[in-house]
Amino acid sequence: MLIEFRNLGERDSKRLERVTHVINHLLRHQFFHLDDRGAPGMMETLLRPDIEKLVASYFEVAGYRLVVRDIEGWAGILPDTEVITGPRMRIDETLVLLLMRRLWGEGDLGKYGNMLTTLNEAYDAYQDMVGGSRRPALGITEFRNLVQSLERRAIVRLGEFDDEAHDMPLIIRALVDTVSGTQHLTGVEQLLSGPDFQDNDEELSEEDKDAAE
Repeated sequence: MLIEFRNLGERDSKRLERVTHVINHLLRHQFFHLDDRGAPGMMETLLRPDIEKLVASYFEVAGYRLVVRDIEGWAGILPDTEVITGPRMRIDETLVLLLMRRLWGEGDLGKYGNMLTTLNEAYDAYQDMVGGSRRPALGITEFRNLVQSLERRAIVRLGEFDDEAHDMPLIIRALVDTVSGTQHLTGVEQLLSGPDFQDNDEELSEEDKDAAE
């Protein structure tokens, strides 16, 4: 593989720079979306079959698989669960991710399969979700912080704060369907009522953790 990168650099140093930029971005953020700054250039690079194969081989060595969904406007890397174990997520993080998937599945989809809602509407849905549990719900600030963590991975996008409405537009992207997994949505109620839901800082079991991969 090192030979392939060296050969690419000898043939076209500028293209090698673009490939390196794509790899570095995916290492930091896991995904990118075409609606975000700089993403169209990275997608153009990945859509070259020889480059996509090279980048895929790079991540395969590390136990990840490259996924390119230009129709949905995103590309990223996902853990190959037969090779490595993905990072653990706290229960609150998983609930917010699954909530985004539920809202996306219930909404009207636009370009790239995006679904438009607002932060306040998402928070109301979150409160309804956890209302029957014994665990206190997150405050709006904590909830927004978790949504922003998803934004850093390009799964959602928050707009500017509206002073008049005291709200923020929230775009949930089709990417959420891949990272959450439809099969895990039916387990939200069991997660809420289970004993693990009593500790804010407790890490998820292997089964719950898979919901975020």
